[in-house]
Amino acid sequence: MEVNQFSKWLDVAQQFQAEQFWNQFFDSKNAQQFSNSHSFTAINEYVPKCDLYEKDTKLIVEAEVPGLGKENLQISIHQQILTITGEFKSLTPNCQYYLKERVNRRFKKEITLPFPVNIHKVRTEINKGILVISMPINREEVEDIPIKVD
Repeated sequence: MEVNQFSKWLDVAQQFQAEQFWNQFFDSKNAQQFSNSHSFTAINEYVPKCDLYEKDTKLIVEAEVPGLGKENLQISIHQQILTITGEFKSLTPNCQYYLKERVNRRFKKEITLPFPVNIHKVRTEINKGILVISMPINREEVEDIPIKVD
């Protein structure tokens, strides 16, 4: 390796060792930009992928939660924020692993709902690894605000 190439490599290596680089990297804004531009999925791989749509005057959320039962999930709604928290537990006690790719991990997913919902009529079910949350839209709390024109 030429001295010039080695010098460039050494400069790059020192950049990755600098505390300032790692502080910037783990800043949430920069981490998101890095993940978008470098196909870096480690940040998002622990959060279930979700769909939110409206059907028959209800908001429906479908979340991928393979292998999770209701004992490993918690769902709450506060001020039009739906929060799904849970824990993937993959460790089987009293056994010897020869391959261990699935990790135990906790997650928290927050979804801003476009409308207020009737919390007392929310229904949930898990079917084939998909958590379905059905929330009737509370039209009584949706208010149109008049616009005054001068």
